[in-house]
Order: sequence, then structure tokens, then C-alpha cells
Amino acid sequence: EDILLWSRNMSAFDRIDDEGVEVENKKLARRLGKKKAAEVLKWGPIGKVSLYSFQQLLGDCNELYTIEQINYMIYVKQAFQDSMSQLRARFKRKNAFSKDLATSKVDAGDKEHIYRDVFGGWAMSGREKPVAGFFERVAIRAKTAAIRFFRTTSRKINSFRASLEALVDREILTPRILGGLKMDLCRWEGIASIGNAEEVDDGMSLRFVYGTVERAASEFASQKLPRGAGTAFVVDFLQRSDATENEVKTAVTRLTGIFKDHFERDISTLPLFHSWKVFNFKSEVDNISVIRFALCFDKTASIDYALRELDMGFSFADLLTEFTAELKCSLNITDLLDSKRVSLEKDLHLKATTVVGFARGLAVKMFEEYMLGEEEAAKIAGDIRDELDKNYSEYDERTKKTHPNNPEYGAIRIGLDGEKVFKTGMELEALEIEKESKRRMTWRTLNFLKGTKSTLIELSFKNISDCILGSRFIKGNVPEWVQESFFKEQGRATVAWRSWCRSTLEFMNRTIEDGKRHADEMDRERREREEKEQEVLGGMSDMERRRKQLAADKKKLAMKLEKLGIKMDPNLLKTDKRTATFAGEQKKWRASQVETRNDLLNCYAAMQQCCVGMQGITVLSGTNKLEVQMQGWDIFEVLPELDIDFDE
Repeated sequence: EDILLWSRNMSAFDRIDDEGVEVENKKLARRLGKKKAAEVLKWGPIGKVSLYSFQQLLGDCNELYTIEQINYMIYVKQAFQDSMSQLRARFKRKNAFSKDLATSKVDAGDKEHIYRDVFGGWAMSGREKPVAGFFERVAIRAKTAAIRFFRTTSRKINSFRASLEALVDREILTPRILGGLKMDLCRWEGIASIGNAEEVDDGMSLRFVYGTVERAASEFASQKLPRGAGTAFVVDFLQRSDATENEVKTAVTRLTGIFKDHFERDISTLPLFHSWKVFNFKSEVDNISVIRFALCFDKTASIDYALRELDMGFSFADLLTEFTAELKCSLNITDLLDSKRVSLEKDLHLKATTVVGFARGLAVKMFEEYMLGEEEAAKIAGDIRDELDKNYSEYDERTKKTHPNNPEYGAIRIGLDGEKVFKTGMELEALEIEKESKRRMTWRTLNFLKGTKSTLIELSFKNISDCILGSRFIKGNVPEWVQESFFKEQGRATVAWRSWCRSTLEFMNRTIEDGKRHADEMDRERREREEKEQEVLGGMSDMERRRKQLAADKKKLAMKLEKLGIKMDPNLLKTDKRTATFAGEQKKWRASQVETRNDLLNCYAAMQQCCVGMQGITVLSGTNKLEVQMQGWDIFEVLPELDIDFDE
């Protein structure tokens, strides 16, 4: 178990390390230019990651901590590193002429990074593991999971694009070969219903619609998105009809502050990142006002740009000709979560419809060649490995003959020389089985597509209880507390939701009281400092006070001139700051954590006061547009309400 945990931790570290190297390479290319930067670019892990990435690294290792807790752990880790560095220095002085003075791979004085060897030992040690609150863990998990999703998706897309580029270079995929496959179309339709499908027009609805626009630049401008963006991910929150201009401005300001303080540095490291923006937007088509969050990527991230670079002779609209999906519910969100008269088995009716049209011949040809290319690459890699194993076996055989008294001399080796092995034999075997299963499933799907021209799938269930509990596949993935009585009895969903809301409101109130106590403590300490300073100044003569003030003014002026590039006397720049203590650092961490919690509650209260719920999600990539239209998702109407002025 410990070996498996260690291997997972090391894999997570190397993944963060690789991503950090990619970011640094981009910065070098931007600053020095591609030609000059090529000489100093790094092509692999460097064995250390930035401390700022520590929370993401721990999140990938399934450990969730707040920034306050992380700062505490880093402080303890750095103190241990400093102690070990002093011991090594002392040993080196005492054994100056020894041949056994191994150099450390860790720079103990580097307080901006955490090293691979240090993290491996630290993660497996019997360290203290503080426990974050439930809602804090949910927030941290959401943040780290979102960042990991974007990074992993981007890496997979880049890998798929590189494979297609290799096929295009070999002229396996060309406009001549693919051009005649555009008209080989396929259409899939799906219908699923739970309960009475005719009673689903009055509740919530969710609709996915894919389409194209004539000009990408005009569409981006009409959506008030930044110039130079090629792909955008947009989330809209519907404003209340009676929301004032000041309430909207406050909500935008606070939401912007949250993203700037806690997400900007993470999302700015995403591949092909362009910008992000939170703003008030009013649609000219339906005259609806929303608060919009937009995450934008540059032009090279758009699907149209990628297909033009590949030059395969078709657009994404030729591949995906039609896509619509709609989910309708008989209940609105208020009846579903805030009404004790509702029985899910009797009153909840759902209907889902899906229509997908795509160029079957084009899709089959592309993915078939992609799979064949991947299998060719795997076969070549296997042949190279077999050849190396053969060479190593000959090497070991000759070594055994040279040492007849010790036939195992030099034959103990973990993996090939220079190869990193972080997985056990069972893990490697399970990984091979999983790869083979995915390969077979992909080929079965491709063979199914080859022989399918049109498909209609219809599913129907008597009620929601029959759908979830009547299916072994679904029932095995639902919590144990979801029993048949949960669907039959009236108001069970409302009771569970209100219980969650009460615990959430209690947490918010505790957070508010904690913030008030901390503010009172800080105010009391400030008054005590001022009183002590007044006592010290009161014992001075007028001449001594003037000299003290003059020295302070000189120091301020010297620091300003130093920033302007003017060399100053070092004595003027000396400060009387004391060495930071653990207690002082703890106060800073605590203040930062309290401020973060208050900012989140302020943002939540402002959004609840200004907005009703989700309006929709839009993904724009060049001339391609995917809209997620949401009606009746008034989530802020059923969430716990905060009627507190945090600015008091």
C-alpha cells in the first residue's frame, strides 16, 4: 500500500513539474524570441515545482488543505530543511578531507520551490495532517479538479493533434482522400422518458444546441469578448428584474476579486490562455441582463485554426453537421427542493431527446488511421525495448562468465538504465489490461459506425424509482441512503435539502462570528502597539523626536531613489525589522484565511442579492458555437439567504 501511495505521489509531482517546465519555456520564448530561447529551453522535468503549485499538487494527491494550513506545513518543512543543512555543513567542516562527502540535490536556501526528493520523503513521513472544514474541502476540490480538467483535456487534445499531423505528413490523410467522404452522413436519434413524458413543459429545461456563425470576429464583438481571442468559455448568471445598478456593480466587483485573488495565477498557466473577464452584459436579442464570466484562449486554440493548419480539406461543421439535446422536467427547482407535497415517484416526470448528425465516413477514416498509427508507434516502441533487453541480457551473461564465484554480480537492475519506474508490477499489468480493453472497445465502436447509417434509441421507465433502483448498473453507483422510501414519500428531497441548507447556514454564521472576533483581536493589538509607541515617544525630548522623524524621512527618500536606479548609501537603507517569528507568521496566515472566507461570503451574498440563477453556458471556437440554454435553474432562490452587511 505504501509503495502504491508513493508511486501515485511521484507521478503527480512529475505531472506538475512537466506543466511548470512548459510554462517557463513559454515565458522564455516570449521574452527572448523562439530562436534565442531554443538554446536554453528545458526538455523534461527539473525535479522541483513552485510553492504556489503546492495546493494543486496536494489536490492531485487527494489531500485538501487551505492556504493557512499549507503555509504552516511549508514553515515546518523549511525549518527541518534548515536544520539538516546546518548539520551537513557542520559534518563537512569536520570531514573536509573525506572522500564520502556526497552533495545534496536539494538547495535548502531555495524557499520558492519544493524539490522532488523532499516531497517524496515529506509525503510518506508521519507528519501532522490538519483537517479542513467540509465546505472548504468542497471549494478546494472544485478548484483543483477544474484546473486539472482543463490541463488534462488540453494535453490530450495536443497529443491527438500531433498524431493527426504525423498522418498528414505521411499523406495518409489528405483533402483528396477525405474529400469524397463528407457526404457519407449518419444520423442518430435518442429518446428517453421517465414517467408521463407529456407533463414536462412547466418545469426546468436544459437544451444543448450546436451551430455555426458567419464571422467569428463579429460574434466575439457582439458578445463583448476580448479582442484576439479565438476560443471562449462563457457562463451567464441571470440578473433579478429589480436589481439596482449598485447591486450589479458590487456583484461584478466581488466576483472579479475572487477570481483575481484565487484563480488568476492558475488559469493564466493554462495552455494557449488569453484572458478572463467578469462583466455586466445585456443581450440585444432578448433584452436580458446577465453577469457574465468569460475564459478566453488565443486564436491558435480555435478548432478552425487547427483544421486549417492540418490542411485536411474540411471544417468542423462538415464533420459534425447537427447536434441538439434537450432535457425537460415537470418540476421547477423550487417545487423540487422546497415543497413538502412533492413525491418524486408520482410528480417527477422527465423527457430527454437527442439528435446527432455527422459525416460517418470522415469520422471512421480519421479515427481508424489514428488507431493504426498509435498501434504502429506502440509496436516500434516494443521492438526497441525487446532489442535493448536482448543487449542487456548479453551484457549480463558476459558479466557472469567474468565472475564465476558471483553469478549475480551486476545483474540486479530495476528497469532500463535511465528509465524511471514508479509503478509496481501489478500496476503495470493492470495498466496494460486497461489499454487493451480500451483498444478493443474503440475498434468495436468503429466497426459499429461503419455499418450504421441511421439509429433510433428509445428508453422508457415507469418512474424515477424504477429508473434508479430497478437498474443494477445505476443502483451500484448511488449512495446507500437513497432507498425506495426516498422516492415514494412526500417531501423527502425537501427534508434532505433543508438539512444541508441549515448546516451551510450554520457554517456561514460561524465564519462571520470568527471574522468579527479576529477583527476585534487585531484592533486590540493595534491599539496596544500605538499605546507603547506613544509611551516611547513620550519619554523622548523634542530634539530626539525630530531626529527620529528625520531618520525615517531619509530612509523613505533613499528607498524611492534606489527604485529609480540611483545608488544610495547602504546605511540609509538599513531597516530595524525583526526576524519573523512563528507566532507572527501564524497571525499573518490566520488573517489571510479569515479575509479569504469573508471575501467568499461577500461574493455569495452579493450574487444572491443580484442574481436569480444560471442562464446558460456558451462555448465559442472560431465559427463554431455550442449553447447550453437553461430555463428554471433559479438556484439562488433555494440556497440559504444571508441578510448581513459585511462592510459594516
